[in-house]
Amino acid sequence: MKRKARKKPDTKAMQRKAFYARIRTICAKMVGGGYFELFPESSLRLMFANRYPPIKVVLDGKRVMTDGEAVKYRRSLVELFSNRYVETLTGERISYTRFLTDALVLIHHIQYGIADRFRGSSPLMRAFAPYFTDGGWYGRWKDEALRLMGVADIQLYDFYRGTVRSRADGMAIVNPGGRNVIRVYRVGHQTMLQDIDGKKRVIAKLGVPSQKEIKVFDWPLLRPSELGFEDMDDSVAMPLYAQQHALNRFEERTSFPSGYVQAFLTNLFAHGTPRFQFFGGRSLLECYIGKHKVGYFVITPHDGKWIVRTFLFLTNDGTPEGRRLAELTDWQRMDRKHLMVDRMDAFLAYDISGDAGLRKLFVKAGCGSLLRFADEVGPIAGITPESADYIYKYLAKVR
Repeated sequence: MKRKARKKPDTKAMQRKAFYARIRTICAKMVGGGYFELFPESSLRLMFANRYPPIKVVLDGKRVMTDGEAVKYRRSLVELFSNRYVETLTGERISYTRFLTDALVLIHHIQYGIADRFRGSSPLMRAFAPYFTDGGWYGRWKDEALRLMGVADIQLYDFYRGTVRSRADGMAIVNPGGRNVIRVYRVGHQTMLQDIDGKKRVIAKLGVPSQKEIKVFDWPLLRPSELGFEDMDDSVAMPLYAQQHALNRFEERTSFPSGYVQAFLTNLFAHGTPRFQFFGGRSLLECYIGKHKVGYFVITPHDGKWIVRTFLFLTNDGTPEGRRLAELTDWQRMDRKHLMVDRMDAFLAYDISGDAGLRKLFVKAGCGSLLRFADEVGPIAGITPESADYIYKYLAKVR
């Protein structure tokens, strides 16, 4: 007897069923129960047909990044979006990966595709109106998505090869109907040799990627008064450059990508209010990661240019906080280096924030921002700090 052929599963029907289940859950999280049932089957099928795909990264040219860097970049984006959540107006959370696909097709479909087309369209549009693209909620989470893309970009900054820049106009959150394509470019740097203290140093010009052209920088010009130089002609504005040494020291001492330096400095002078200390012919420009002060950039003038010479961590010699810390303790420079309190490592590795004595000491020295920074980024990075007893044991041993 001939065996009956096994019926192949209807893959499309299974995908559609799973999609409907996700949309039902998202509806409930955004506006509560009962709204999913207002959609007719034809409307649900239209959403399924037009659903947004996962993010796809497309490189513009072969010199943007190596194969290994491309894998790292894509993995970084996935991790950034997978570990972040969108908060709905009902107090629920939706993962960013789900927001950028299923939640967006739901919002866009209701806003642009259902007006007066079926009986339940009016209550759906009223309920979801606060989520529409022209509202504050949507703008907030769109800006956060673009910020996360920027975080991925700075991780592949290269002093010599250039700045990585992603273009978001293929993302559905920016242009409804987009297919979630991120195009990535490498914008070349302007580098040159500069004589500094009798030695030739390579410096790179710092700029803001242009909003008008993809592969172009806008170059900020800074007047002396913006950096605290009062004995210079303030009518002469000069471009900003950085030594690679400064970027290396920033990354080494903060455990943060060096690409952040360009983004921080250029955006600060374009949109922020620079804060600095000035003495000895140098400007110590305060550096913040988010809202946390982590140190200073040392800036001096050279041949019609401002040059970022180095980065001083908040506890280093040469900073006001470092001097106060030295006055409050008898720690020598080598002690600070051994304990790693001359960089972010110690504040992430040891529970300094949770130790009453050490916390009081660092706060009194003006370094409380380092403790708050560690408290914020440690859990995100999956770091569980050890007891600060090691610091006490080391100090007891060397005294």
